[in-house]
Amino acid sequence: MSRTKTKSIQPATGTEAAVCRSGIFQFSAQQRFTNGCVQSRGLFWCKSGRGSFVVDGQEYPLEPQDLYVLPWGRKISYLPSATEPMFTTHVHLVPRYRPGSRWVANVPHERGEAGFDSPDRRDAEWPGLGGVVRLRLEADRPLARLIDYAVRWYLQSPRDEAEARALGLLLVREILRKAAHTPVPARSRPEELERLLVQVERGFLLGPRIGEMAALVGRSRSHVLKLFRRHLGVSAKQYVLARQLQEARELLLGTTLPIAEVGKAAGLADPYHFSKLFRRHVGLSPREFRAAQGPFAARPKPSRHAKVPPRQGQR
Repeated sequence: MSRTKTKSIQPATGTEAAVCRSGIFQFSAQQRFTNGCVQSRGLFWCKSGRGSFVVDGQEYPLEPQDLYVLPWGRKISYLPSATEPMFTTHVHLVPRYRPGSRWVANVPHERGEAGFDSPDRRDAEWPGLGGVVRLRLEADRPLARLIDYAVRWYLQSPRDEAEARALGLLLVREILRKAAHTPVPARSRPEELERLLVQVERGFLLGPRIGEMAALVGRSRSHVLKLFRRHLGVSAKQYVLARQLQEARELLLGTTLPIAEVGKAAGLADPYHFSKLFRRHVGLSPREFRAAQGPFAARPKPSRHAKVPPRQGQR
């Protein structure tokens, strides 16, 4: 955390929040840099690839669909995977940007930079979101779409202050809703079904067969089929397919992979079969779905930080 002078932190309502910076970033395999004291609440969304970052001395993993809410005044170092470096989206929020003060579309990342410790900018207490918080974010959810919009707005619009504050309000409210939402625990599910669901999550792209599931729990095929029908209301095959199509939607909205590669990554390697299934269950072809709902009409431009020396640069 920042070692700057202590300031009063009040509960957040979002009414004084503002977006001050956002963007997309494709890390390269060997890229490393550190920011010494970032004065924002960061929203850091790993859309594809993997890696980790170190925040205030603690390392956190980065995997697809991870959304991290990062603390004010953080020291952060980025550590992309050597084989599958992450593609990310980020938004910098100032929880309390004093009304009437001059809004600046930037965030200090180091002590001594312009605007560092500005009296116009303050942190705020977000219930349930102290320190570093790891959430999971599906690309077709409202918060995900709002983050994507904030990026497009920052990169492509004139950056109007009223819009920056309106976006800040909406983002804070959605983040608080996301953090407050706790799924109802599945207490009635048998332990063997939970084991099967874990196995599906780990290997859905391999299209696990009923016989393999039955062998995992030492029961018959008919028993496995009854477990899914009784407790989930769908067949085991339908459950696996739904998980594959969910992954495909995530990849279509959150990455720039070609359509055929999306199908393969979701466990549906035959492009024709993938497109047919996707249209049948989603109502659009994969290409139509991406064009209608994806955040970018074209492949993102190469990162401006691609040539940044180690331990330099800003996010």
